[in-house]
Amino acid sequence: MKILLIVPTLSYTTAYPTFLSNTDFPAGFAYLTAALKEAGHEVAGVNPNNRIGYTSAEQMARTLIIEGLKTHQPDFIGLGGLCTDFAFLRDAISIIREFDKSIPIVLGGGIVTYDAKFIFETLIPDYCIIGEGEEAIVALANRISSGLPVSDIPGIGYWDNANPVFTEERKEYIDIDKLPFPDYSPFGLEEMMDDFALAARYLYRYPKSKPRLMTLVAARSCPFSCTFCTHAKVNRRYRARSVANVIEEIRVNFDRSHFNILIMLDELFAVNKARLREFCAAINDGRKRYGWDFVWTFQTHASAALDLPALKMAKEAGCFFFSYGMESASPRVLASMNKKTRPEQLATAIELAKQAEIGFGGNFIFGDPAETPETISETLTFYRQHCTESHVYLGQIRPYPGSRLFSECIANGIITDKLKYYETIDKADFNMTTMPDKDWNHWLRRIIPALGTFALVRCVNISAIFRDESVAGKTITEEGRKSLWRLQIRCPFCGKEYTYPELVDEASVRTQGHRILTGCPHCHKRVNVNIPVTRDHGLAIPVQPLADDAEHGDNTVIPPARNNGALVQSPPITRLGTSDHFG
Repeated sequence: MKILLIVPTLSYTTAYPTFLSNTDFPAGFAYLTAALKEAGHEVAGVNPNNRIGYTSAEQMARTLIIEGLKTHQPDFIGLGGLCTDFAFLRDAISIIREFDKSIPIVLGGGIVTYDAKFIFETLIPDYCIIGEGEEAIVALANRISSGLPVSDIPGIGYWDNANPVFTEERKEYIDIDKLPFPDYSPFGLEEMMDDFALAARYLYRYPKSKPRLMTLVAARSCPFSCTFCTHAKVNRRYRARSVANVIEEIRVNFDRSHFNILIMLDELFAVNKARLREFCAAINDGRKRYGWDFVWTFQTHASAALDLPALKMAKEAGCFFFSYGMESASPRVLASMNKKTRPEQLATAIELAKQAEIGFGGNFIFGDPAETPETISETLTFYRQHCTESHVYLGQIRPYPGSRLFSECIANGIITDKLKYYETIDKADFNMTTMPDKDWNHWLRRIIPALGTFALVRCVNISAIFRDESVAGKTITEEGRKSLWRLQIRCPFCGKEYTYPELVDEASVRTQGHRILTGCPHCHKRVNVNIPVTRDHGLAIPVQPLADDAEHGDNTVIPPARNNGALVQSPPITRLGTSDHFG
């Protein structure tokens, strides 16, 4: 059976989408591909991202979806995504129906799992999958290809005439050690690695001046039930792969792609020190046996209680950064969120990370129902005291479907029109606090952004700029509008120098200067980097060509240029983070 899997367009609802690196590629599609191929099906992919020359994201997606339908002529189509992909999925289903109404469409992912009835009845695919998709999509493909009924497949939705029917929830999932390794080949993995690494958030790529990134999922779900998390009301057990199975996937991927940065995508990678130590020992063995030279990052929960010996072991094994789900530094808000953490645990982790010379990060997200001016001040005070050298960001809570907060917003009349909610998701703000809207908006729009991102981060001017022509002519330069500069920086904390790659709009930078956030690859602290301009002469530091034979290694220092002229600092830039992205 010919199956076509269509990936969502990143930033679909913006005027034009941002580029998609493989660090933000939805790994579930690669797992579905591997499962379907193992079952004997033919799988093709459409990745409607990373293309320019279209007037909008919608036009790009429409063109590439239709091209994929014409090229692959599928018997069955798989779509999926998160609640934030609602607009894309609605339009993609419409495009497919316009092209050929007879092709069966199955919809899956978090958008279905956490609000199945509404989404199924609103978007009207032929089938939907609730929960993990590997077993269900293979069963659906097998039944559809043979003309057999699907009513006994657990965890799906289908139509009986015009009536939606949902089968019994899948109680047991396959042992994830027995799943085939994810297969990204139909979606242009190598192109994403080769040409779009610079589109990855800086936290994932700052340790290498020529980043080559790879992702890996070592565990699924989470044993905690925070009120803002979409897992809060879904009965899915936390399951971790064996370290041996994870290491084998690393070996296969390294042999094929020779990546130099590995991102562990798990919401909870190191559930305790023992698992972290076992993984570090296995990585060190791989370094000796296979010559692995990559660095890696992970995220975990404060209850993992990582100590200095465990973090030093991780550092020795190549770990450069880890993050906690921080969320708040107010005990009252943490209790309301059901976080089961204390502010002192966060402070301890930050200090231990400094001692181990590993980067630390996370987010503070404001707007829990227990939030008050006093609790906001508690968190902001903690941020000033402990977090300005770490990669910690300030944002707001959003009530996503599947979370307890979403259900409470429905029950309390904060969300009154569910369709409008999905159509404006991540645009509308919801005041879940007891503060008057005026007061809450003052904190949200003025006070919190004023302290976030650049404001309290140590600033340093660059010492040299080198133009790197290695990406000239590639899509990521947006038809030559952007250039790749290698910035030479002296860390204001450890005093060591390093180079950092940055795509810039030269015309804008020459007149306005430029600020970026990065991390020092030596001490891993957050640095606010300024490209200065003079009042009269534009750039205060000349852009020098990178020698053709300059095959410098990671973070090699290039001889600095002379720096003359009165400097003008570029203005600070502020933005709100989000609860699930930082950097």
